[in-house]
Amino acid sequence: MTAPGAALVVLALLAGCDGAAPPPRAAGAARVVVLAPSATETVFALGAGDRVVGVCAQCDYPAATAKLPKLGGYLTPSVEAVVGVRPDLVIVVPSPGNREAVRAIERAGVRVLVVQDRTLDDLFTSIAAIAGALEVSDAGGRLAADLRSRLDAVRARVASQPRARVLLVVGHSPLIVAGGGTLQGELVEIAGGTNVAADVGNAFPQVSLELVVARAPDVILDAAMGTEEGGRALFAQLTTVPAVANGRIVSVGSDVLFRAGPRVPEAAAALAAAIHPG
Repeated sequence: MTAPGAALVVLALLAGCDGAAPPPRAAGAARVVVLAPSATETVFALGAGDRVVGVCAQCDYPAATAKLPKLGGYLTPSVEAVVGVRPDLVIVVPSPGNREAVRAIERAGVRVLVVQDRTLDDLFTSIAAIAGALEVSDAGGRLAADLRSRLDAVRARVASQPRARVLLVVGHSPLIVAGGGTLQGELVEIAGGTNVAADVGNAFPQVSLELVVARAPDVILDAAMGTEEGGRALFAQLTTVPAVANGRIVSVGSDVLFRAGPRVPEAAAALAAAIHPG
């Protein structure tokens, strides 16, 4: 559907075939649609999950999200479905893929809160913004303090360990790794590692096996969607790389690692256990 077409559908929905007007806006948003998994987790962690009336298809945590209407994809939200649940607040993470849909929702008169989710700073900023929109700022302060405390606990656990040179793999073919300026790179640092690709290209650069040899990581963390055996085979010939020579290619779960949400301490702890076992 074109943007003008979507706008017409939205206006028709707002007019209300059944004559019902949109609900009055509460002092804090009372009917919330969240179109990003990280933001959905934040809303629930703030204790406001009972206000959520719809999420995107990728929102699968906490378990309560399974019962909520799915209003399109993270990159392709359904404007008609979103407006159809009559929200007074829609929370989104910006992306070129959802830009036109978000604009159509705004043109329909629905309040939209845009939050970022690429770094730890983004997470703490989004917690404050979402808590403010929901008028639960005290809960936002408590959540932020709890996350900082748990991240500090991970730092303390590895503080006495020598820092390991780490390559964090997010894709096998092509070979994609976590670069600088990313949440994943920050979590590697908190977990007692040094991201050897922090200065390579963009946030998630495609790299060559020659670069892996040159950067000589002590540990390769494999968070790619593939088999553990596939990751080991990819690097098997790089026998001069310490991680390969010492059997330190470690598969790590990708769920919490790629969400700038309230489970980032769990991700940092998992990385610390992989980098500094025992």
